[in-house]
Amino acid sequence: MRSDLKSRLRRRLLGNRFQEQLQEDHRTLGRLGNRHYLFYHPSLVAPDCVTGINAYEFSNFSQNGEDGLILHLLSKVGCSNHFIVEIGTEDGRECNSANLILNFGWQAVLIEAARHWTEKGIAYFRECGVEERVKIINTAVTPSNINELLKIAQTPKDLDILSIDIDSYDYWVWKAVEGYSPKIVIIEYNASFGPDRSVTIPIDALADGKLRYPSYYHGASVTALQKLGEKKGYALVGCDSRGVNSFFVRHDLMENTGLNIMDPRRAYRPHFRRCRKRTSEEQFHAIAHLPLTQVD
Repeated sequence: MRSDLKSRLRRRLLGNRFQEQLQEDHRTLGRLGNRHYLFYHPSLVAPDCVTGINAYEFSNFSQNGEDGLILHLLSKVGCSNHFIVEIGTEDGRECNSANLILNFGWQAVLIEAARHWTEKGIAYFRECGVEERVKIINTAVTPSNINELLKIAQTPKDLDILSIDIDSYDYWVWKAVEGYSPKIVIIEYNASFGPDRSVTIPIDALADGKLRYPSYYHGASVTALQKLGEKKGYALVGCDSRGVNSFFVRHDLMENTGLNIMDPRRAYRPHFRRCRKRTSEEQFHAIAHLPLTQVD
């Protein structure tokens, strides 16, 4: 039976999400194999090849290979307090913090705007027996309250990871953070803006709610985030291969890590699901009439 027919049958019988997970599991096994050879046989890499971070992707609890990328980056820059703050976690079962909390004993502050997700998250981590290490806050994070929330949560100034995924003014929230210097910042970018535009939605663009806007209209481009990162002292080291998250490491930690500073156009990946129906340019044209802020 032809492979494309098998794929269609599996999607129809088991659903798209299950089929995607099968494909991701297959890719993960391949990446783990590549990782073995990258580590034990570095001579296999051509002299002019710049090895990216995507070979280290895998998902245990995360959605887009972040678990593997996080562990890889931490293995290079080290940990100081084993503390992560993640904004936008739903119930915590599928987020960037769960693997560190459940398998590595980390402390975490999870901030989620939806009450029903917050309640499910509290119950989930209680069932896992780790509720004493997880503080879950039910509130909408904004540029005006982010620093106060970090203070209330007793966040270390030199926390290990800050992860931002709020599908709206992510750029402005990171820009507003003051007095805290996470080693690693993970922030969602909007692949529908493409690799060349340096734009974000205006800080007040969703003041009246986001339901009336197309789903492509949110966040910032990877180029805009890279420029913000440079101003805040961070280097872009890559994006996950599914076109969702960008990864930054504090500049003072980059030396002797083997990590490469990436040009945003090279790091960029198109969104894995949106590009099934429209190209990135077609996605952008669907929202080009909406207000955008140019980032210099």
